[in-house]
Amino acid sequence: MAVIGLDVGTTGVKSTVFGSDWQVFSHAYREYNLIGEAEGKFELDPEILWQKAKEVIRESAAECPETIDAISVTSFGESFVCLDENDNVLCKTMIYMDKRGQRECEEYRATRDEREVFSHCGQFIDPMFALYKLRWMRNNAPQVLEKTKKLCFIADFMTYMMGAGHCCDYSLAARSAMFDVFEKRWIDDAVAFSTIDPAALPDVAPSGSVVGGVSAGIARELGVSEGARLIVGGHDQILAALGSGAWEAGDIANGMGTVDCITAVMSADKLDIDALMTYSFPIVPFMDTGRYVTYAFNMSGGCVVKWFRDNMAADVSGRNDAYDILGSETPAEPTGILMLPYLAGAGTPYMDADTPAAIYGLRLGTSRGKLFKAFLEGESYEMMVNIECLTDVGIDVRKIITVGGGSNSSVWMQIRADVFDRPVYLPRNKEAGTLASAILCLAGTGKYKTVREAQDAMISYDRRFDPQPGRVALYKANFERYKRFYGLMREFASK
Repeated sequence: MAVIGLDVGTTGVKSTVFGSDWQVFSHAYREYNLIGEAEGKFELDPEILWQKAKEVIRESAAECPETIDAISVTSFGESFVCLDENDNVLCKTMIYMDKRGQRECEEYRATRDEREVFSHCGQFIDPMFALYKLRWMRNNAPQVLEKTKKLCFIADFMTYMMGAGHCCDYSLAARSAMFDVFEKRWIDDAVAFSTIDPAALPDVAPSGSVVGGVSAGIARELGVSEGARLIVGGHDQILAALGSGAWEAGDIANGMGTVDCITAVMSADKLDIDALMTYSFPIVPFMDTGRYVTYAFNMSGGCVVKWFRDNMAADVSGRNDAYDILGSETPAEPTGILMLPYLAGAGTPYMDADTPAAIYGLRLGTSRGKLFKAFLEGESYEMMVNIECLTDVGIDVRKIITVGGGSNSSVWMQIRADVFDRPVYLPRNKEAGTLASAILCLAGTGKYKTVREAQDAMISYDRRFDPQPGRVALYKANFERYKRFYGLMREFASK
């Protein structure tokens, strides 16, 4: 028996095949590009996502010596796919970086109490969410909404295309800002504002639910068993936390993908609505545990270093070891250069779409390696801002478990340990999203009695990075300068 974890990210999709004893049989990855046709517009083509997903499933399944019994899908959040009555894709997908919907946010805010909104949907008012983008479409592309018969989020778009029912999990529903995270139902008032037909919305279920089986035609195309169970996964940040070992309140996971996100597990009885709102920290259901998570994130995470690779290191950008080469060029000591990593805007706690990326401290003698390290430091400083805010809302951040593509860089991991002044742990399996999907699959097929049992069996840690005292003090001083630098740049950008 084998299972597939499919992880659909903003810049690429990966498929990993796990055996019943959680060994990795095979792995496949495809990259794709964001579509940015105008300032503030960021889209993906759902048909390309589906095509690339099929490619990686087919490739990874072909290398597996066992029967594929289940597939679970995790994906980035907030974004949606519009399908017509024949399941044809009607338009490109606006992703969370896309700024369309700002005027619609103001329209929503003008007639509603923001705290009341947050106390139901658990999300702040921001154009990243589907609610406001759907309203934008009503104002700017009404013909698309008129034809939309099914609205899918990215993970359930994949399972639906493979043969599942029209069903999403709680975490992706929550990131629409139209879902009551406490009552686990769609919010009538929010749906009415979006103007989407309520009948087009998916059913909802907790992560790990079996939602159907792979259809005969797709099974032949992918090289998997007809009827292989399709298991709803959910938001990649939730699954990254699960795949890193997070379970109890206070557990922390740092998913270092395109978005750099810290996911913190919280008890339902200790949610401080006002404190969370202060820092724009959302409330998202954590599967069916009765607990919740919050996200502290920067929009420009992995895409910052990808930008550096493609634009500042063209000689190595096409190589698989490009980041290793750049890492080998970095100096040992902190750079002293300040880099605001806002290439796609700032995330929590500022939610600042206006202040751009900026660099302070360049000289003629600044090497490529030193500048690259400054990029890694800047993103680490940004996440340290969020750690301070998480501590302020009552979450005890004692250690950080890092997962995702960025965690493959030992240089970056040591920088994080030094900047955070906390140990940073690296799981043995660094692709926590696909591992979590396998955990859900193996629980869903009965290999393990519960998700928790599967998690305990499948997760171990490979390496620990400890803060280096001599560098911690330097980074603390630079971090204080970094916060002042942001304030100055925000003031400058506002004029």
